[in-house]
Amino acid sequence: MATEHPDAPQQFGMRLSAEIMERVSAIQQFRQSNDQSTTLSSIVEDAIEVYYEDLVESGEIQDEL
Repeated sequence: MATEHPDAPQQFGMRLSAEIMERVSAIQQFRQSNDQSTTLSSIVEDAIEVYYEDLVESGEIQDEL
């Protein structure tokens, strides 16, 4: 999916490696099979949320939300 659209990362003003785009495609395929949004922005939002929660749980940062 994402790897089929080489301009997708540039649309968001970022350059992602081919390896990362392959991972994004795998995530998109999984999300599509579960009727979830497959947009790059929705995947990035979810990834940031998970990373943030991990940092809070490990005590690296304090939850300020």
